[in-house]
Amino acid sequence: MGKSNILFLFLFLALNSFNSGAVPNELDLRLEKIIRDNQLSPLKKLEDIPQPLSFLGGNLFAETLLSGPKDISCMTCHHPMNGTGDSLPFPIGTGGVGMGRGRIQQSGLLSHRNSQPLYNLGYPEIEHMFWDGRVYRNSVTGELSTPVESLNGSDPQLIEVTKVFKSSVSVQAIFPLINDAEMRGKDNDIADAKTDEESWEAIMKRLLEGEGKNKYRELFKKAYPGTKKFNIGHVGQAIGAFIQDQFYVADTPYDRYLAGDLDAMTDSEKRGLIAFTERGKCMQCHNGPHLSNFLFKTVATPQFNSTVLKEPYDQGRYEVTKQKRDLFKFKTPALRNLALTAPYMHNGAFATIEEAVDHYNDPKEQLEAFSLERVDLSAYTDEFVLDRDSRRNKLRVNLISIGEVRRGINLTPEERLDLIQFLKTGLLDYRFQRGRSLGP
Repeated sequence: MGKSNILFLFLFLALNSFNSGAVPNELDLRLEKIIRDNQLSPLKKLEDIPQPLSFLGGNLFAETLLSGPKDISCMTCHHPMNGTGDSLPFPIGTGGVGMGRGRIQQSGLLSHRNSQPLYNLGYPEIEHMFWDGRVYRNSVTGELSTPVESLNGSDPQLIEVTKVFKSSVSVQAIFPLINDAEMRGKDNDIADAKTDEESWEAIMKRLLEGEGKNKYRELFKKAYPGTKKFNIGHVGQAIGAFIQDQFYVADTPYDRYLAGDLDAMTDSEKRGLIAFTERGKCMQCHNGPHLSNFLFKTVATPQFNSTVLKEPYDQGRYEVTKQKRDLFKFKTPALRNLALTAPYMHNGAFATIEEAVDHYNDPKEQLEAFSLERVDLSAYTDEFVLDRDSRRNKLRVNLISIGEVRRGINLTPEERLDLIQFLKTGLLDYRFQRGRSLGP
């Protein structure tokens, strides 16, 4: 190492150790270069949300009037006590009974992908929503690409709706409302509408002219002062603002360490971060301030789904683009508060972080050995089928774009434990820390 590099390193560590009161150890010296080379930085909070807008969004987030049969809300599948998910492999929509991990299917229908956590989704640079990215908002122009054509392009038919949105998560929020299996259901005023646009209009009529009119007329006026006419865009924007306001998390040991507190992470977490960036190859996809590039990737996740579905073998991003290169690809998730968001992957295939890490250790072997007995499907009345087709599974492995991951990262037992520690507690917001052990 040259004298100038030594001087730079000394100054960097001296400044940061001064801030934290800590003396850098050998791990800190290694991490300094990793931080610099990978341009790692703590996540910065967006501007504060006006309280009346967040308050309206919070009410709508928990409002069953948004569902056709009035029996489910956004919070049913995205509960704060379940890591802003539902702790189930597949969400149970309208017709199910209960909340969170205690919810059971009964007459309900299933969504065929795991409920994604809502942490930090309000950032405008996160342009694609859902596992397959079917909802997209250009963060520069505001143009949309969605399953509803009247919202899309530079001159959309529903421009009065689209101009309200400030983030992709606000757009995403209005789509479960018109999904029969999630919230719309059947044989009700919202489901009986002839088009998706008319379903949204029926929801607004419920809120502003129905049983909740006194409450919601006042809340909408306070949240959007000066606005004379409200539409579904105002519902989505309010829910998105609530998500941005209430589900922001960045006070993690990792973020504090990057901000200069050398004592914020344990030595095990520091070794785990080294494994994350080096041998584990995790940072090839989980990079940037959000620890995700939000691109679409396949990692040979075992594929299973309900036999009720016409096509139980999920084709991922391909179902949106119809491009063969997008087969079995799903959006790379962000990782903060990962310990709270089990089960993992687009279909909840892995119940624990340990299982997910073991899959990356040898994807081909893990895919071939996977059994549905490993998945808790006790909440469901549907039957499930596992894709054992050797041709498709071979393709799932071969489409892994990172060679080292495709061949298996082959962590040592020590690296595995440290990586798990970093993922569990190094990325866990301090509000949720319950000790710093490897245990559940």
